[in-house]
Amino acid sequence: MTAHDLDLEAVDFLLNQHAQIRAGLREVAGAHGPAKAAAFADLRRLITVHETAEQEVLHPRMRELVPGPPDAGARPARERESSAAESSAPGSFGSGSFGSGSFGSGSSAPAGAASAAARLDVNSLLGQERHGTELLAELDRLDPASPEFDKRFTRLAVEIIAHADHEELEEFPVVRERLDLDERLRMGHALRVAEAAAPRHPQPAATPASVGAIVDRVRTALRDVFTSH
Repeated sequence: MTAHDLDLEAVDFLLNQHAQIRAGLREVAGAHGPAKAAAFADLRRLITVHETAEQEVLHPRMRELVPGPPDAGARPARERESSAAESSAPGSFGSGSFGSGSFGSGSSAPAGAASAAARLDVNSLLGQERHGTELLAELDRLDPASPEFDKRFTRLAVEIIAHADHEELEEFPVVRERLDLDERLRMGHALRVAEAAAPRHPQPAATPASVGAIVDRVRTALRDVFTSH
């Protein structure tokens, strides 16, 4: 997080981090040896705190702004894997091209708040994040110099960028349209507080007690943010 991030409203803050994540994906893909391991460690920390903050701050607010069906949890694994396979067709995923060495610079197609709200499915976004956490944890256990790491990293990159594109086209326009600047600034502060309290490693197989402890730590850190306004 840079000094500039401290003054950003929620959408600008998250867009900035999406750009950092895309840059991190490129860095890992192009690195070798110890530099690759170090770049992945940085990327893993960034993705983990970023997703934790979105799950505790952004997505709950989206449920209030755009009520959807009851939470049915993540999509079945078979359906997720099918979608991932389709999105990883050669030369195409999200807004970037892995084959050409570019992870793109984010979604540029315009989206009005009304059309974005019509497409928004918070449950689906949460399912994508849970699956991304599982992939990130698998990579965390592998040697970055191994062929298996590269194979799984390519899959992670495909899913991470597709997920970021969905958020930028479906969630962020709704935030900017329906929340005034003051609330977006407070949300930006809440995101930063949540990230500071979040774990640095993915927690896909954590016990209920340890998950509860993590959530309590993040929500305790957030409590003062929301009760002081």
